[in-house]
Amino acid sequence: MTSDKEVSKSKKGYSKRIQRLRRLIVATVLASCLVPTCICVILAVRIDRIKTDLEQAQANLEWYRDTFGYEKDIMAGGGDKAQVVDSTATETGTDANADTTYDVDYASIAVSGAENPENIEGTRYVYLTFDDGPSSNTGEILDILAKYNVKATFFVCGKPDSRYSEAYQRIVDEGHTIGMHSYSHKYSVIYESLDSFKDDLKKLREFLYHNYDVMPKYYRFPGGSSNDVSNVDMHELIDYLDKADITFFDWNVSAGDDRAGADKTTIYNNIVNNVPRFKHCVVLMHDSADKHATVEALPEIIEAIQAMDDTVIVPITDDTLPVQHIK
Repeated sequence: MTSDKEVSKSKKGYSKRIQRLRRLIVATVLASCLVPTCICVILAVRIDRIKTDLEQAQANLEWYRDTFGYEKDIMAGGGDKAQVVDSTATETGTDANADTTYDVDYASIAVSGAENPENIEGTRYVYLTFDDGPSSNTGEILDILAKYNVKATFFVCGKPDSRYSEAYQRIVDEGHTIGMHSYSHKYSVIYESLDSFKDDLKKLREFLYHNYDVMPKYYRFPGGSSNDVSNVDMHELIDYLDKADITFFDWNVSAGDDRAGADKTTIYNNIVNNVPRFKHCVVLMHDSADKHATVEALPEIIEAIQAMDDTVIVPITDDTLPVQHIK
């Protein structure tokens, strides 16, 4: 027969088990509520970040389309020429919104400029230049340049949006050279007449001076000085720049990052394989929102150039020998 003491002990043990079970149930319920809540919070944060990135990318793309007004692509069937489509161009007898296509021989542009003898003596100077910026990629480009202690040259356009203010300022503060690449980058505006070119140049120069206290004196023509788009004789525009004490720069090595299908490998090869051909090497790259492959290739490009014998990477200055497609 069970004693009262044993019964009491059994009841206590049962009570403890019940309490543990209750605690376990409560903990399970709390966990089942807390875990999904945490997951929802994490997902909400990630979705918000993705949404922000998407809005930024859409804004960049919209700005790019509205402002640049043209696209570059490889012609069907390959070849060395590209089509430049100016969606803002207007021609007599055609619809005002119709696209106008111009042929630009990129193969001849890429190798133009005074080529050096096979045996190059003395230091080779490499000028990394970025057109079309600033963009959402500029910050990362500047971070990479800072990591390798490299100064570059940015041929910028006019972008008054506050999103780009920090990028302009960083370019100036971190010792890079700012050059001009037109305010609008719209071929149909810039190359409509000499007066249109002057107005666009003045607008960009004043924008940079009033906002960032710099008065640039280097210029790169959209499409290069050898473009076939201009309605004005390019020599007229060059003469105007000369009178304004502004030096224009083309390039003798191109990343090819403005062509369809360009990726990290092709961009790297286009630059690194051609730099040894020149003693004064001006490299064309692009700093626009859709050129992330250029950003991806940049660290390896810098490392490869820095590993070349007697070669330095420097920004464009008054001492730089200009590479110009036409005189």
